[in-house]
Amino acid sequence: MNKLVLPKNPYRGIKVFCRVCNADNTGCKHYESQVFRVRVHVPGSKNTVKTKKLESLQYADAVAEAIAFEKTLNATEFTTVGKIVENNINEDQGNDYSLIDSIIKYSQFLNGNSEYAHLKKNITKGHKDELLRYCRYFLKNIKKTKDVKTFRVKNVGRKEVSSFYLWAEKHYNEKTFNKCMIGMKGFFAFLIDEEDIDMKNPFRKYTAKQIPHSEINAVTKEEFEAIIKAVDDNSARIAVLGGKGEHKNMFRSYLKDGFKLFLLVGGRREEVVDLRWNNIFLSPNGTKFFRIKNLKVIRAKKTAEEIYKYTPINSDLFELLLELGYNEKRGSKDYVLFPERKIEMKSLTICNDLSKGFTHYRKAAGIEREIRLGDLRKTYLTWVNQVMNQDTKILSSHSTDGVLQEYYLDPTILNAIEKGALEIKIFG
Repeated sequence: MNKLVLPKNPYRGIKVFCRVCNADNTGCKHYESQVFRVRVHVPGSKNTVKTKKLESLQYADAVAEAIAFEKTLNATEFTTVGKIVENNINEDQGNDYSLIDSIIKYSQFLNGNSEYAHLKKNITKGHKDELLRYCRYFLKNIKKTKDVKTFRVKNVGRKEVSSFYLWAEKHYNEKTFNKCMIGMKGFFAFLIDEEDIDMKNPFRKYTAKQIPHSEINAVTKEEFEAIIKAVDDNSARIAVLGGKGEHKNMFRSYLKDGFKLFLLVGGRREEVVDLRWNNIFLSPNGTKFFRIKNLKVIRAKKTAEEIYKYTPINSDLFELLLELGYNEKRGSKDYVLFPERKIEMKSLTICNDLSKGFTHYRKAAGIEREIRLGDLRKTYLTWVNQVMNQDTKILSSHSTDGVLQEYYLDPTILNAIEKGALEIKIFG
């Protein structure tokens, strides 16, 4: 039997229903068990619908059946009349999906494929992948005892939540555990609020984990220099990965420059990796600074407004920039770090290489303390705070007061930049 297919903009309420999966638009391969089904909302109700499995397997004829069905319901004020109609009408409370279908719907929603403009999502790929990863783990957990192809999302209850809660406790630290639970609560909130699933949120109540105060792992001068030195050691380049014992060369030509930029700029990964020479500006008195788009704030606010943060170019950073070609490249659109990267090379690839490389060479340098690439930003802010005190937030956070005519800055920002450029010295 051929697969039933809906056109791009199907008649309202018509779905492809699978008798095996007992759900609409499953994408399954039970072609012999598929029929067209129409769902008609009952006026005056919140979620109640009348449904009918249509007899025709030809879409055009199925639409004609659906229209006739709607006329019958309207004529009888949505009451069931006659034996034939009674045998073909089911009254449902809201939608009804299998757990797998629910995750597919959620993925479409996160990708911005909602049919309603006001529901379109604008989140990063990393955050979307994280939310869907929690859903897949939840699915795998239920799969131990249930057939997830037919298990209805409405049937998720305390037992399933408890089982997943125990699994998450074993696999995540406190912070990630809480993110996982919040993610699952958001998944079911989407099903209830946006997909009209008539159920209570099974994750509405749970005991969150107490997150211990994080230790600020500022990197010492000796540790940083040891890591830089380890990058030059040819014998330290190969890492033996777990599992099959695969050998991988961890060396990249831009590692040392990247580590130094992270330490001296104090930005987040993507901000540092995507720095360009034309991001350098001058204050009226000639003080140099980087003007960087604050991507985290822009994404959080979901705004088209350009929000910036400012990094003063002190003597340490300027010395590095001279080594990287400041005199020749200033004002160009070239990347400061690894300008010879190919067009198709993603910034995320360089970010990941830097993160993994820092950890690898930290171990190669014999440093047992578990410092990471992100700790270079903490180190920068720690030393900046020695000079700036309460003004640190002006440089590390954001401001809506951008660069105006002739790069004129808000006086508060300008003073902080000039003071930072003169006085900040990483490692003292």
